[in-house]
Amino acid sequence: MICYTDGSCQGNPGPGGFGVVVLDDNEKPITYYSERSKNTTNNREELKAILWAFLKYGEPAAAGQKPLTVYSDSAYCVNTLTNWMFSWEKRGWLKSDNQTPENLDLIIPFFKHLQNGNQIEIYKVKGHNNIIWNEVAD
Repeated sequence: MICYTDGSCQGNPGPGGFGVVVLDDNEKPITYYSERSKNTTNNREELKAILWAFLKYGEPAAAGQKPLTVYSDSAYCVNTLTNWMFSWEKRGWLKSDNQTPENLDLIIPFFKHLQNGNQIEIYKVKGHNNIIWNEVAD
């Protein structure tokens, strides 16, 4: 399963939302999903899109099964969910400057889903670069 995710808002913070395009392994669309928020940030909406896809479609990979693949145009999200959160968790959910990371209410459920054996691969794509499914998610 493949998901393209995107999130945004007008103003930062401001009204916004996220979108997810779900594809089969042959990149044929299965479904689309979106949600709105009255007062949010770009980073929150980007994280919410990935978290929605992971909670809906992430599962322990059986033998020979590929994990969920997610494409995001957010470097913040890709770095947070593939790298930074592991260091934060080891420090008691603190960054190297001893400050609490933003959006932990979204990051910790993602982390716990991983700890339960659910698998995901997250890749950064360049936004607004004619990658069709990223444009649709946008």
